[in-house]
Amino acid sequence: MAYTSSDVSLGMARTLGYGAGDFGLNLFYTGLNLYLLYYYTDVVGLSPGTAGAIFMVALLWDAVTDPVMGLLASRTQTRMGRYRPYLLIAGPALCASFVLLFAAPVIWPAQVVLACFITHMLFRTVYTVFGVPYAALSAAITIDGDARTSLSGARMQFATLGAIATAFLTPILAARLGAGDPLKGYLYTALAYAVVAEIAFLTVFSAVKERVEVERSGLSFAATLKACRKNVAFWVLFAAVVLNSVASTVFTKSIVYYARYILDDVNAIREALTTYTIAAAAAVMIWTFAARKTSKSTVLTIGLGLNAATFLAMFVLAPQNKSELLALTAIIGVGTAAAYVAFWAMLPDTVEYGQWKSGIRDEGIVFGLFQFSQKAASGLGVGAVGLLLQLFGYVPNQAQSENTLEAMMQMNFLIPAALVVVAALVLLAYPMRGRRHAAIVAELEAREATQ
Repeated sequence: MAYTSSDVSLGMARTLGYGAGDFGLNLFYTGLNLYLLYYYTDVVGLSPGTAGAIFMVALLWDAVTDPVMGLLASRTQTRMGRYRPYLLIAGPALCASFVLLFAAPVIWPAQVVLACFITHMLFRTVYTVFGVPYAALSAAITIDGDARTSLSGARMQFATLGAIATAFLTPILAARLGAGDPLKGYLYTALAYAVVAEIAFLTVFSAVKERVEVERSGLSFAATLKACRKNVAFWVLFAAVVLNSVASTVFTKSIVYYARYILDDVNAIREALTTYTIAAAAAVMIWTFAARKTSKSTVLTIGLGLNAATFLAMFVLAPQNKSELLALTAIIGVGTAAAYVAFWAMLPDTVEYGQWKSGIRDEGIVFGLFQFSQKAASGLGVGAVGLLLQLFGYVPNQAQSENTLEAMMQMNFLIPAALVVVAALVLLAYPMRGRRHAAIVAELEAREATQ
């Protein structure tokens, strides 16, 4: 592991430049998570079960591609570094594949299910090729825990800004650009997002350099995977992320149907999602500061506890008007910000923990598996919502039965509450609380000095 003490500081320009990539990614990721299931069911006309199945199959594909991409990226050797070349090459391909998600039903209306499936799989694949190296950069550009917290805060800030833009603008742009044709409206909106995202991706490539170098020649995939199994810190974080992300996905997907069919207020869909992301954006800097003053694991525990309590409150109160829903959704946004700032700041630290335990350092596999955990959670969440809607007897664009509405309530609030509680319990096993990461880094430096 080659670095010096001067390598820990990044400066504001590099920190913000790195974070900007998540603005572009969240134009895509939020569009995928908030609107694609609705687009499949209520615009394209797929059955909820078919739409959910597409997401679920993509999840299985991600189970293979994310870890493999992590292994490949960490072994790439170029003058630009291990991870940066992928930002330059995969960025335009990712933008094009996102446009194809919404172009497919327009181009191939006679084979709409197959078209949606193929383009969804293509987008997931290219997202992996770009997303894993981008995430792994946070461990390759600094070893300092506080600097990584700042990177995580910047990422979350830009991510929530991208999410706000997508949540608020997508229905408006789709209506105006489509001029009455929602298929074309979503397609033109996707094209506009792709242009903006590519600018963000080029910003990241220009702003950061890789400064933590590790010799990996002769290190086999099998050795890396064997070492990864010993990384308890990573696997605890992995499990907590999956549970929390499934909860978040179920909530954000099902809230669209809740607003439309229980509140009977179409505008509440956009307002609830926008409120959620604005509240998260407003809380990011507070949680970043708190993580640096206390610890990342403390902030994560607080965020999970806040969300669990709020989900339970929403289930008990069963908000029947928009103002109540927006207020409680804002609290969920605040708790979510704490969780994601902490998750992404803690993840690079598990790289050093794994190296300390096994003597092997490989950021790629850690971030590949972690990227899989997020997308797996998203796929599970979306697939579950689609399958549950069909099980509940949901019929698009019609008044729902009382039993269906009651089941929606449970899906919206009770399921996420239970998942977040379990995530908080899992986190009790995390072995790097307080300032233990700094002590581990010091020990690794001492080991290197004696070699």
